[in-house]
Amino acid sequence: MYFKITDKESETYKKLYELRSEELKLEAENEAAVKKLVGDDWTTFLGYPGQQNYFRVTLYQGFEFKHPENLPPKTWKLHKKHGDKGIYVPDSRTKHGREIKEALNNLPTSSVKKVFSILGCELSGRFTFPYVEICKDGTIVFLMSDRYSKDIRKFPEIVEITGREFDELRGYKEDNE
Repeated sequence: MYFKITDKESETYKKLYELRSEELKLEAENEAAVKKLVGDDWTTFLGYPGQQNYFRVTLYQGFEFKHPENLPPKTWKLHKKHGDKGIYVPDSRTKHGREIKEALNNLPTSSVKKVFSILGCELSGRFTFPYVEICKDGTIVFLMSDRYSKDIRKFPEIVEITGREFDELRGYKEDNE
């Protein structure tokens, strides 16, 4: 279900705004740290992008390098499943490879539990990762699984919206408009 919060004075708004702002800051800092660690000679990465994982920030595991021939020897190896696509991961059999892997694994993260806690929802069993975004006009929109609608409706400042309004607030328009 899609929701929005426009009341910037509400506690829920402030908490979600602070959480998402911190996550966006972590995204930028982590990307800069990755570029410092492995360089910027890569086109794509293997991992978990964005907020659709437990840690709500991008997690990096491997990279498709533009010039793999320039990689330090014995630091990187082709990924077992995605090596045919040119994806390299740190070689954990070497000291430098282990250091890179550890550094990637220790990048700062957030937690999906924080969103559930702010919205008073119990995190248990199977669920859809919540999606939270701050729109250009300051409105906060978020997507939560239907099973949490009863918990979310307890907040008078949270309004259910349509998928179309959700996309419009985020700046996406349909092609036929």
